[in-house]
Amino acid sequence: MAQGAYFSNGSLEDLNPKGEKIMLISRFVLKTALITFTLAVLTGTQSRAQTSSDSDRLEKLEKAVEQLQKRNADLEAEVKTLKKQNAMGPVSPAEGPTKKQMTYDGKTYVEREVPVEKTAADKWKLSTPILELELYGDIRLRYAYQGGQTDDDSPLAHAAHPLPGDAGHDDWQERERERYRLRLGLRGTLVDDWFFGIRLETSSSSRSTNVTFADESSGGPFSKGSDGINVGQAYLGYKGFKDVTLTAGRMPNPLIVTPMVWDPDINPEGLAEQWKHTFSFGETGGEAPASYSKDGKNVAPVAVKSEPLIKLDIFVNLAQFIYDDANPENPLGPRPTTSQPGQHGVQLIPNSDAFLMAWQAGARVTFPKGIFFQAAPTIYNYTGNGDSFNIHYQGGDPTLTNATSLAQNQIGINSLLVFDMPMELGWKLWNLPMHVFGDFSTNFEGDDRAKAAGHPGFGNQRYAFQAGAGVGQLKKKNDWQIDAYYQLSEQYALDPNLVDDDIFDSRQNMEGVVVKAGYALSDAVSINFTYNYGWRHDDALGTGGTPIAITGISVLDQYQLFFADLNIKF
Repeated sequence: MAQGAYFSNGSLEDLNPKGEKIMLISRFVLKTALITFTLAVLTGTQSRAQTSSDSDRLEKLEKAVEQLQKRNADLEAEVKTLKKQNAMGPVSPAEGPTKKQMTYDGKTYVEREVPVEKTAADKWKLSTPILELELYGDIRLRYAYQGGQTDDDSPLAHAAHPLPGDAGHDDWQERERERYRLRLGLRGTLVDDWFFGIRLETSSSSRSTNVTFADESSGGPFSKGSDGINVGQAYLGYKGFKDVTLTAGRMPNPLIVTPMVWDPDINPEGLAEQWKHTFSFGETGGEAPASYSKDGKNVAPVAVKSEPLIKLDIFVNLAQFIYDDANPENPLGPRPTTSQPGQHGVQLIPNSDAFLMAWQAGARVTFPKGIFFQAAPTIYNYTGNGDSFNIHYQGGDPTLTNATSLAQNQIGINSLLVFDMPMELGWKLWNLPMHVFGDFSTNFEGDDRAKAAGHPGFGNQRYAFQAGAGVGQLKKKNDWQIDAYYQLSEQYALDPNLVDDDIFDSRQNMEGVVVKAGYALSDAVSINFTYNYGWRHDDALGTGGTPIAITGISVLDQYQLFFADLNIKF
């Protein structure tokens, strides 16, 4: 509060000597004005009274002068008292933070030190460069069911006595798990247009933050072998240039994506540059139509806030992600070699880092009444192989035994030049949000990828497609939402290391349907359900990818998933 400002109880806060003089002068002027006003009233009254004598008027004036002299004397006494108090040494302060407070006992003002009451803001100390700081996070409890069926059409599935590790005819692998997830983050803005973010989360997996109850292999029941905390995000950014955001570190995905191409749990590492500019066309607003009250009287029109008739957001998102770091780049002695699984010959292990480059440009146009359309065409290309992705992708083969097929390379990034186009159209009907959404991808190097995998005649298996619709939106208590979509990912279309590990168990050459539903129990708590049923798209190919849940089946013929989640956000 500024100096000289009053509390609601009439006391003064932070009054200094200069403020005291201002206060005393104000009181003197106020009292003088009051007396002058009284004299004027008395004089006016006497002038209007025709029957009053001159002696009566003189007597009343003398009494008024005496009162004025007395009040001036009292005021001078108060000034002397305050001067004496200021001349004395400061009173011993109270323990802890204090402030000056003036109190009035009916005769004089007394200044004293009083303790400052602590507030919630005083308990959280921030360094000077931090302008804003936000603590956020979420906790999720999940029941998870995932099941996969073998390929019944392959000769291996009809073997009378399958070998250990080989799936038999009409064989299912199922997993039921109770899991939890914890994410806790801090993000803030700094002086001079800088910002930062840090998030801690459970699980060290790049595509999952879940921890399974009682899955520890040692330590006894209720041990904490798998319950760890990891750094999920750590980034620094700058917004000092108009319409531009620069980010470096392990960051939230800066691109507009769908789970068909990117798992939502992945936080890529590297650099990102974003540009966004908004254009406005036309205006809505002016005055609302005249209305009528209950008694039939006309009510004046009310001004409506002016808004753009059409708003166009143009954006460009660029990214240079470090995909795999070769370490060391210059090893001692001869370069190490590796061999292609199932093939003869060896190759040198690359000694350069692998990078994923993203080039995205798009637009979002917003019309009145909540109607919008957004499209974000993107190109992904890869440079280098690192030391972990250096052999050709093969994708599994249904003609091999289960163990041999699983040993094939499922993670190679060779021959990938992917075009992706996520799209969304949204509107409101009866104030209920609705949208249709989709994604289309193709690998321009599908022929080379199929040839490297040993299937040169299947280069046309290079497409991925998603299409769905939804109604509702979870934002506050009692909100609900339902989304449903169809998805197809052909064998040589996408990077198997990035796709959502829940839908189709992160495998390719799969298609199926997904249904999601949610309900907000409160502004912070919601329940969510997910169901997915998928099947193999092309029976002549395997289901290559990076199996997460169903790891015992090399070629996945059918797949089912069910999640029930309780989410708490704060």
